[in-house]
Amino acid sequence: MKRLVPLLLAASLIAAAGDPPKDPKKGPPGKEKLFTGNVGAGTVAAPGAEIASGWSWTLDADAVAAKDPIVADAKGHFEKSMPWKDKKTFLAMDAGHKMGAAMEIKEGELAKPVTFRLVPMVRVKMKVKSRDAGFPTDGIKVEVKLDGAERIGGGTTTADGLAILVPPGKYKLRFDKEGWQPRSFEVVVPAGKPEFVGPDAELVPSILASHVGQALPEWHIADAIGIPKDTKLASFRGKWVILLFWRDGCPSCRGWGIPNLVKFHDKHAAWKDRLQIVAFHNKDAKTAGELTDFLAKSEGIAWSPLQLPFPIVIDSPDPSTVDEWGPGEFPYGVLLDAEGKLVAKGALEDLEKRLAQEFK
Repeated sequence: MKRLVPLLLAASLIAAAGDPPKDPKKGPPGKEKLFTGNVGAGTVAAPGAEIASGWSWTLDADAVAAKDPIVADAKGHFEKSMPWKDKKTFLAMDAGHKMGAAMEIKEGELAKPVTFRLVPMVRVKMKVKSRDAGFPTDGIKVEVKLDGAERIGGGTTTADGLAILVPPGKYKLRFDKEGWQPRSFEVVVPAGKPEFVGPDAELVPSILASHVGQALPEWHIADAIGIPKDTKLASFRGKWVILLFWRDGCPSCRGWGIPNLVKFHDKHAAWKDRLQIVAFHNKDAKTAGELTDFLAKSEGIAWSPLQLPFPIVIDSPDPSTVDEWGPGEFPYGVLLDAEGKLVAKGALEDLEKRLAQEFK
């Protein structure tokens, strides 16, 4: 296998700079556009109404607030210049959070004022269940999206489940937290009722949370660099294994996650006969070629996936190892013993301490 280019100075400077580098996958921000319009219920204006994409529900449905909302004036009129690219999704609520409207707005629709026509809000409640009673379901983050559009906000589950306040419509709710397999549910909220009980959300603990001390199931991969793409996780039995979960759209992964893994490899060259390192990329990249091309065009990258001293594997889209195993964040390290049992997880420094105890 080819060797990493010797200088990682640029990546080190990125990691030390404090502010994360710009993510080239997101592209440049859109140009400033004037977003203007009116908020009202029928012919009645809604003074003090708030329009935002970042609403959050905490504890219960009524505890709702918006981050940096646009506030309508005494006549229900609003206007604000903001970066705009393609489209945005907004939820508007009156000052008392009793009426609301949600809609996606495309860039071409900004040429004339936008009208939010408020209707009575609905309190949506859902029970959240776990297949394993040993995993409490409170504190799980929930992303709320208007169906077919982007997010309008997020909530957090409590011991009683989830409660949010939204106007009638179709929504997609994504439950996601370390320790759980991410799940999405479609909820159709009917009009004419102040409260609606949605379907139960049954969640599954992640494999990394539920298999500590146990052998992990076989991984699912779509492609690989440095090893055959049909390589099985079980083929490494007899060696300890470090898996570092990462994605190319993660500045921390590119800036210091992978470079630090290389430094770890070099520092512990004496362990190479007993330890296998694998960089496990998520399903954002479909193939090794797509991943390589993207990184080659990225700024501030002082390494190439073709020159790393350990292999890269790329997650399968379905079934997805990352979704089933649930690392929850990137970069994220996992340590398996020679029998394939999960013995440690988290920061690379923590895995290093465990290995030092085993290999002394």
